[in-house]
This record gives sequence, structure tokens and C-alpha cells, in this order.
Amino acid sequence: MKKIRAMILAASLLAINTACETDATLDETRVAEVAAPSISLQSVTVNKYTASFTIDLNEKGTPEAYECGVLISTEAQPDLNNSTIVAADMSESQATIQATLAPGTTFYACAYALTANRIVTSDVKSFTTESHYLGDFLGKKTLNGYNLSLEGSPVVPVNVEIVADEQDEKTAYLTGLSSFAGVTLPLEPVKMIFDLENGTVTIPDNQVINEPNYGPYQYCMIDPNTGQLYSGDNVGSIQGKTINFESLVALIVEGGNAGVPHFAYAFVTIE
Repeated sequence: MKKIRAMILAASLLAINTACETDATLDETRVAEVAAPSISLQSVTVNKYTASFTIDLNEKGTPEAYECGVLISTEAQPDLNNSTIVAADMSESQATIQATLAPGTTFYACAYALTANRIVTSDVKSFTTESHYLGDFLGKKTLNGYNLSLEGSPVVPVNVEIVADEQDEKTAYLTGLSSFAGVTLPLEPVKMIFDLENGTVTIPDNQVINEPNYGPYQYCMIDPNTGQLYSGDNVGSIQGKTINFESLVALIVEGGNAGVPHFAYAFVTIE
């Protein structure tokens, strides 16, 4: 679980067990406590996959709170063990901080304040991030097809993963392919552009990888009937949650190994 600002896990807080509707005080404190701080989570605003949190440190307390922020969890009661922890710059009594989170997920958040003695938390607010355009296609998948690099072109399943592009929600990358040309070589991700409205997935032309050991290779296509290799946009189709391509080839295009495919599959399905 990602945690920002590991200092909150210092030895002075190891004995704390807290949930957002309560706070806890160490049994033995080194600093006399006069008043606990007061912290509130005023608002949560969601923009697709990014949440903005406005927190108010209403009372600094004595001893004063030295760190404030939010706990964000998929569990209904966020705490130090199940949350992403995002600290805020509390040079003012109010601060707004952001976190980019998993798409299509319900989260629970509360504000927190740390003193030398305790952690104090606010009420919990829940929110849900927007579903990703490619939500049905992201994650671990199985690629099937006829492996043209092996004698007899057997059907060989390959464990792959489709990873979303951070900037363009219609673009994703097929990862997990490796060479079948007698060498140990993980292949670079295959860029794919999705058009769900028209039911197509396109592997754009000119995906050339400069591989120094065996020569540059390019993602291209093969005619399963004639064995002819050709380049261009490789346009596949979507049926339900299954992606189909007539072929997918990673072909060495320069050097002494030119013409040798690292990977050559016909009648590809990814699901």
C-alpha cells in the first residue's frame, strides 16, 4: 500500500491503533497534553480519477499538530495500515491536496492531524472515481493464437497484461510478450488505440524498437494464407470483451537477423 511521508510511522506512533471515528493517545506521553487538535475534512471533489480534498485545522492543539493530511482507503474505516497517506502543507489553517486514484473505485477518506502524543482524525467521507474508458480491457489477460514461430504452428497461450496510458484514456499497451526465436528477450509493449464506439483496436504502424543485440524489430502483420509479411496499421476487432487480430508479428528488420520474427501469431485473441 502506497504511503507518503513515512515519518508518521516513527517509533513514537507504533503503539497507535486508530480508526477514523476515534482517536488514540499513547499510554505514556513525553509531552504534557493540554488540548487535542481539531481537524476536519471540509469537502471532496472528484475529477475523473483525481480527488481534491480540502481540510481545515480548526485547532492546532497543545502540543501542536506537526503534520496534517488525509487517509484514503478502499475500506470504510481508513487507518494507518490500510490507507494511502497524503500529507498537506499546513502553513495556513486550510489546505487543498490532491491524489490520483484507481478508476471506477469507491474510496473512503478522512483528515488527520499528528501531535507528539496522538493522531486525531475527522469524520469519513466516501466518493467514487469515474470508470475508465477501457475498464473492461485493462489488467491481466491471456493471448491465444497459432504460434507461427514454432513447428506445426501450435496454439500457445501467453500471459499478458493491458496497461492504460496515463495521458490518453483510449490508448493502452500490451505487455508480457517475449521472443520465440531461441533467445531470451522480453519484447517492448505494443501500443494499441481503442475505438469502443466502432468496435476496433488499432496497433499503429511504425512501432520500431532499436534492440542492440539482435537488431531492430518492428511490429507488423502476416497473411496467414500466404505467409507474406506487411506493415501498416493493424486493425483488430472487439467482440464483447475479447480483442481479435488476424495476426501480430515482431519482425527483425535490420542487421544479420533481418527477416527473423521474434514473435509471429495468427488469429490472435486477447481475453
